[in-house]
Amino acid sequence: MENLLYKDEMTPKERETAISSGKMADRIQCCPFVGEVGAKFIGVKISELCHDYKLLAKNEINLYRTFGFDSAGGGPNLFGIAEAMGTVLAYPDDDMPYVDIPVVKEYDDIDKLKPADPHKDGRLPLFLEAAKIINQEIGREVDISSDFGGPFTTAASLRGVDVFLRDTLRNPEWVHKLLNIATESIFNYIDAVCDIGVKPCISEPVASLTVISPRQFRTFVKPYLKRCVDRIVEKFGSAPTIHICGNTKGVWQDIADTGIQMFSVDNVVDLEEVKRSIGDRVGLMGNVEPIEIVCNGTKDEIFQEARKCIRKAYDNPKGFVLSTGCKVPMATSRENIEFLMDAARTYGKYPIEDNI
Repeated sequence: MENLLYKDEMTPKERETAISSGKMADRIQCCPFVGEVGAKFIGVKISELCHDYKLLAKNEINLYRTFGFDSAGGGPNLFGIAEAMGTVLAYPDDDMPYVDIPVVKEYDDIDKLKPADPHKDGRLPLFLEAAKIINQEIGREVDISSDFGGPFTTAASLRGVDVFLRDTLRNPEWVHKLLNIATESIFNYIDAVCDIGVKPCISEPVASLTVISPRQFRTFVKPYLKRCVDRIVEKFGSAPTIHICGNTKGVWQDIADTGIQMFSVDNVVDLEEVKRSIGDRVGLMGNVEPIEIVCNGTKDEIFQEARKCIRKAYDNPKGFVLSTGCKVPMATSRENIEFLMDAARTYGKYPIEDNI
């Protein structure tokens, strides 16, 4: 496929610099969640991609050069840090890895856990090597990041989600102990990633209010997220993006309290409501519906949904990045991803208010 970057007048870094300094950019920033789904665009299986740092790098570089995303990187994603601590993952050929055998079966198993060493354990060294290559190849043009599961998601992956959620009710002190060990592993990965000049970012899908209560969020999620954000600020110099799946409406202020730079919002949440609530505190990212619209929708449907998102949040005081509400499905075509990027170029062209 031909290189589509010719469609843009600026590199992502030039665009980000212009927007952050209040100057006119060519278009709004746009970065849908594609990641491992791009394996099919380079002709490999996801199971192959996940175990080869050269393929991991090739995938991200290809996605950037093909579509012109405003970020690139990849990382351990939701389960990589838990895997490095002993949880066993399953690797379908053409779907995302998932937790097969959690490592912590009994409460006493926690005493066998050790914080992960990102230079030795699991697949973490692969992600570090891939990040180095990506940064070297395209880091002059686009910001490179490395995404990992946050403390709550990592702890749930060590224990098994359903059992872990019950533990929060019947053995909260033990849960805090597990969260502390998970956070130590995350700190080790944060430090390693920052050492190579790549910015960490966090996903916490298990922390959704679709799964837990606001009280559980404030008790078991917020303090550990805050520690991770502080660590990233200390090591990298700026705060990360956090993505939380599902409904988050009852904890928006708590999310902003963690000190994040940008909040990636699921499509079940209304961008305009989030903007009114915390838009003066954090940037917003989102939230085109990934399944019915980006994967299965027509060009017109993708354009109209993107336009709606831009209209709702382009004027967010702390900034806005157009994205999908979650990762796109495996069946998503190259053409439909290009449609989303072209929608950003059409309705997100500056001055934006003239186009929406």
